[in-house]
Amino acid sequence: MPAPVVVYSDFNCPFCYALNEALLRLNIAERLSWRGVQHAPGLFVPMTPWHEALAEDLMREVEAVRLRVPDLPIELPPGKPNTARAIRATALALQLDRQRGPLFKDLLYRAFWCRGADLSDPETLNRLAAEAGLTGLSFAQLDRHDIAATTSRWQNDWEQSGCHAVPALVRPDGARLIGFHGCAQTARFLGVELE
Repeated sequence: MPAPVVVYSDFNCPFCYALNEALLRLNIAERLSWRGVQHAPGLFVPMTPWHEALAEDLMREVEAVRLRVPDLPIELPPGKPNTARAIRATALALQLDRQRGPLFKDLLYRAFWCRGADLSDPETLNRLAAEAGLTGLSFAQLDRHDIAATTSRWQNDWEQSGCHAVPALVRPDGARLIGFHGCAQTARFLGVELE
């Protein structure tokens, strides 16, 4: 099997959410390696509402996504959560269950961008894990050394990649597509047909 296309993504980025949904439409999960990174690690736990300039920036980002993908369900969330816990939870879910782990990842994006859920909240993560059918998943395991090492490696790889933004796709040949440029350009970059 050829090396996968690496997807660097952060749950609290609306363009990452749009890319995740576009990749689902392309039905190429087996060719991808999702890696959660924090592009804004200083955000608060729990999520706090944004005001003034930061709220306006968030509104502009959501509007930009709506213009590119008018049929994508997306709502303006009250703020942006710190995603460290959600990324570790996803790394654990992907490691433990190849079927339900990706569904958990998708549910996290949708919970935040459609309902404004606080992804730094353990109860929210537990509820979404149950919704994904990850009943045996214990988030007490999030501090396991291997999970911390995995998410640390993802973050370091992204920082060393020169991408400097999310979302970012990196093909095995080193070619990069940074940002979300719509479904058609994403498909062309990946060499797949839009259905």
